[in-house]
Amino acid sequence: MRQPVELFETEIEGLDRGGLGIGRDPKGRRVNVRFAPPGARVLACPTGRGTARRLALVRPPPDAVTPVCPHFGTCGGCALQDLPLDAQRVHKVRWAVAAGAPDATTVVHSVRGDTRPYGFRNRLELSFGTRRWLSEEEVLAGVDGTGRLLGFHPPGRFDRLVDIDACAIASPALAVPLQVVRRMALADGAPPTWDARAHTGFWRHLGLRVGEASSGVLVALHTASPDEAAEAAVEALVAELTPLVAGVAWFVFDGVADAAIGTLRKSWGAPRVRESLGGVDFAISHRSFFQTTTAGAEVLLATVIEALGPPGDRLYDLYCGTGALSLPQAARYRSIVGIEEVAPAVEDAVAAAKTASISHATFVCGKVEAELARIDANGAHVLVDPPRAGLHPKVALALAACAASHLVYVACHPPSLGRDGAVLRAAGWRMTDLWPVDLFPQTGHMELVARFERTP
Repeated sequence: MRQPVELFETEIEGLDRGGLGIGRDPKGRRVNVRFAPPGARVLACPTGRGTARRLALVRPPPDAVTPVCPHFGTCGGCALQDLPLDAQRVHKVRWAVAAGAPDATTVVHSVRGDTRPYGFRNRLELSFGTRRWLSEEEVLAGVDGTGRLLGFHPPGRFDRLVDIDACAIASPALAVPLQVVRRMALADGAPPTWDARAHTGFWRHLGLRVGEASSGVLVALHTASPDEAAEAAVEALVAELTPLVAGVAWFVFDGVADAAIGTLRKSWGAPRVRESLGGVDFAISHRSFFQTTTAGAEVLLATVIEALGPPGDRLYDLYCGTGALSLPQAARYRSIVGIEEVAPAVEDAVAAAKTASISHATFVCGKVEAELARIDANGAHVLVDPPRAGLHPKVALALAACAASHLVYVACHPPSLGRDGAVLRAAGWRMTDLWPVDLFPQTGHMELVARFERTP
């Protein structure tokens, strides 16, 4: 049995990355506390060096609201449901802008984002499991916690799940298929759910996504290889789902990695749903990358267009994904070149360009650092939207040395912008403008859009 830990109370002074509250331990050392809103006093339980988790709200923040989700405080997806949306954004902007490291002369614009506090996510990925996440009280009481589960991993636990039957930030269109899968896949006598420790079981992951332009839902079932009984269980589940959704795909994977990957075994119905962004239609498959909030993506696109400024001759869209930030700008440029290493995303971008009769957009499948020779940035506009890790060092150095008219950097992880921005500054660039964009209310995530120009 785990030994009791020393609990402590702390005032939450501010917000750090990931929506973690900033407090102090009994020795006055800084500690990041999960689920702790700024302005509150909480009872905290240490979870590691410099980290803790809120056990109880001793005093709520002055502008506190009641969390909507019954799983708040355990699943880890949302960190800030105790605060109204405007207050969340004040605190998130503060840490994100500091991490993005603007210049002294940078114009920091007001935060913008989706106006819906809940129901905005168009995609969910859930895991099956056998062990429920337990509170400190349950652990000390010797609660077993094993069973048939479907939900989210709490922070730092690959082998435990918070069992959920609904997600407050997900589109309401995903609720019914989620309930159908829970009812049938978790029923007594159904094939076993995946055991992340023993690497045994059948049901592994569930993917749900809705195309808001077509109102259709895609369901992705991820399992281990089936025996005859398991195959029959999948067929029975699909028979229940197909009248309710646009399409179902079944993927099989027998490796130990805890990831929703695998080989397509069978599919039913439509392989794609439709999304629309900036007047361009995108056909989105199970494995396509698309912003997980469609309305938020429209706000992000408008911000990128504002940052890019007046139309130009050429636009380079690096880490372009499906071309969602460049194809809607086709009328603004004589030539668009996108580079992306994920092949299905490039296929989706090419298909979207063809559907929209955009003949002057070219999309290249490859790593950006390996395709730098394709970029003639002299006088061009450059847009980069890298993953959380930021720019590859070769890309950062190449962009720092290029003669682009200006450069717009979309950062889903503000510290990466801070690091890459230092490389650009060293070569004579200056961050002229910075726009915070909140795509994910209730969570600690904040996007930044930065415009860089050469220093005269």
